[in-house]
Amino acid sequence: MLTQDHSLQAMSGLIRESGNEVRFKRHDYLVRRGGRADSIFLLQDGWAARYSRMADGRQHISHFYLPGDLCDLSWLVAAQASQAVIALTPVRAVAITRDLVEQRLGSDPAFAQGVAVDALWRLEAQTAWMVTLGRRPAAERLAQLVCELYLRSEQRGKTVDGECAFPLSQQHLADYTGMSAVHVCRTLRWMRGVELLELRRRRLRIPDLALLASTCGYPIVDDMKTESAEPRTGSSRVYA
Repeated sequence: MLTQDHSLQAMSGLIRESGNEVRFKRHDYLVRRGGRADSIFLLQDGWAARYSRMADGRQHISHFYLPGDLCDLSWLVAAQASQAVIALTPVRAVAITRDLVEQRLGSDPAFAQGVAVDALWRLEAQTAWMVTLGRRPAAERLAQLVCELYLRSEQRGKTVDGECAFPLSQQHLADYTGMSAVHVCRTLRWMRGVELLELRRRRLRIPDLALLASTCGYPIVDDMKTESAEPRTGSSRVYA
């Protein structure tokens, strides 16, 4: 059976072979809500976010796109984009027209299976996050998000010595986790205090990934040192 990594590699290879480089400035739209997305993008550098804006101006972010991510295969099955995607930083990407992707879907069963596998993984991730939003307290929500973003960066070779880019503001984190920016600030302060993470100058450092993962039950690779997941002396699992 194809894994998510294998399906992404197949699709990324097609885009690199047949696509053209495009660039977006910070706050540029990759697609607007209700617009037709004529291209699929493979991000090379920069971060983007998919979000919905409510009538009163509040926003909810449903997904962050990192270098190496495809944005967005869901556009292949919809005439219009149901959510906007905006560049959070300057973005460099490779774009391929959806017509070429659709042609490949009709002629290459393995490629079509890869798209289906990617959709299944996205659905499972979304389901897990819905459980988190419904049942987990603030620190566990942030810990799960940070673990996911760090490990996605690591898989793309974007981490060094437990550190990676993290261009998200407290408002971005609030819009994703369903918390207020004040609550995010207070929770991050607590997490820094017990040495679960460090955030400085748009960089994230995780002193002990297994420990951070243990606070929210995030699944990590089997060969990670299990002893590091033991609670540290003086730490507490009383979350904000």
